[in-house]
Amino acid sequence: MLAGSTCGCAQWLPSRKEPEASQPTLLHREIASDTVGVETIFLRLSSVESEQLRDLWAYADQQILPPEQRMLLDQNGMRVGKFAGQLPAIAQAWVDRNATRIQNDPMEQAGVVADVSSFSELWRCRADQRKVLTVRNLSKETVNLFYNEDGFRGGQFSSPHFLFSLYAKPLGPNSAQILLRPEMQYGESRRSVVAKDSAIRTQETRESIRWDSLSLVLSMQQGDCLILSGSPQPRGIGEYFFQTRSKEGEIQDVILLVRIAQLNAPDEFAQGQISKASDKTKFNRR
Repeated sequence: MLAGSTCGCAQWLPSRKEPEASQPTLLHREIASDTVGVETIFLRLSSVESEQLRDLWAYADQQILPPEQRMLLDQNGMRVGKFAGQLPAIAQAWVDRNATRIQNDPMEQAGVVADVSSFSELWRCRADQRKVLTVRNLSKETVNLFYNEDGFRGGQFSSPHFLFSLYAKPLGPNSAQILLRPEMQYGESRRSVVAKDSAIRTQETRESIRWDSLSLVLSMQQGDCLILSGSPQPRGIGEYFFQTRSKEGEIQDVILLVRIAQLNAPDEFAQGQISKASDKTKFNRR
């Protein structure tokens, strides 16, 4: 019974059209030994799917974190686990339905159905490169947020942008270390002048909070997948990271899946390729 329930598909990478013969393919690009391909997706859950979350968590290994950190995450409304090798069938079904919904709904394709978008992202990560996973950007709102980190803290924050910083580096031929840190930017932008590499430029910055004590630093095998969600009773940081509001005003639960998709990933930037740091596409299994 258990084996039949956990046989999810391990192929996560979005499908692509084959490039023309004159264009370089991934096989002809330089292979970077220090690059990790990390795939992420935020899934918005229906009310029925939210009721299945308890069943899904039965397959997740939550012992990957020490008890003290699990307790701190719970105090802040967050929950973390790992699926080894492949997704449980429950989560794979959600991924499939999400792909179908995006394919058939122009509003989903435009990313305007809710304040959390359910596109997949494929990140080419190196140890010293920070990638930013936007969760919610509530530019026209003010929120009351309280959290536990060296005591009870919080207050009122305007125009909050909730995000994760992502870092990854290979540890060997089949494993990598991943770091995920929840953060929030808020308030008005401030312009400053920065001197770097014999050049002067202006940059805009905002006030920010980095929840370092909630950072996840984990070793994972290729194909392993992390799951992050809010606690059963929404509260604290988790309430803002793992719930979304649709355009119709419906509150939906959100989960984040983070998978080690490639090791020695093709380095698309070493050859001067003109592309973004992430690949935002519809999520397809094939």
